[in-house]
Amino acid sequence: MSRSTMLRALFLLGSPALAAGLLASAPAAERIPVSGVFSMKYTQQQALPVSDAAGPVLLLNQSSGTNRNTGRTDYMPGGQVINREIAELTRGNGPHQGYITETQGADTSVARYEGHVITTLGPDQKPATRFEGKWTKVSGTGKYEGVAGSGTYAGRMLSPTEYTVEWTGEIVLNRTASR
Repeated sequence: MSRSTMLRALFLLGSPALAAGLLASAPAAERIPVSGVFSMKYTQQQALPVSDAAGPVLLLNQSSGTNRNTGRTDYMPGGQVINREIAELTRGNGPHQGYITETQGADTSVARYEGHVITTLGPDQKPATRFEGKWTKVSGTGKYEGVAGSGTYAGRMLSPTEYTVEWTGEIVLNRTASR
C-alpha cells in the first residue's frame, strides 16, 4: 500500500470519529423559558379599504413600546420594542402578521408572528378588540445572535392607539455568540 493510500485510509477512518467526538463535546442546547408583557403605542397607522365600508380593510401599522419581563430569566427587562404589522380585517376581525424587534443596548431579538384579531361588542355596545397567535424567533444580535425559539401571545386594545400583549415561550441561545 502506498503512503498516500495509507494516509487517505487513515483520514477516512478518522474523520467520522473526529466528528463524533466534536459533536459529543458540544454543549446541549438549553431551552430557556421566557415571558413578558409589551406596552405599545402606534406610531404609524395606514388603512387601505379594499371595497365598501363593510368589506375588508388592509392595515399597515408600526408601534413602539417597552417589554416588562414576567419570567424567571433575565430576558430583555425594560427592552425597547418595535412592532411592524400587516392585518386584513373585516368588521375588526381577521388575520394579522408581522415582526417584533426587541432591543436592549447592543442586543436585539427579532420574532415573526401570525395570528387573529377578534372584535366583539362589549356590554356598553363599544367594540372590544383582542388578538392572539404564535411567534417564532428569526434572528438576533449580541448575546441573542443565533437565537431560536417559539411561543404564543395574547393582547388587547386599551384605546385606538394603545395596546398590551402578554407573551410566553422558549428560546434557545447560540452558546458561541459574543456575550
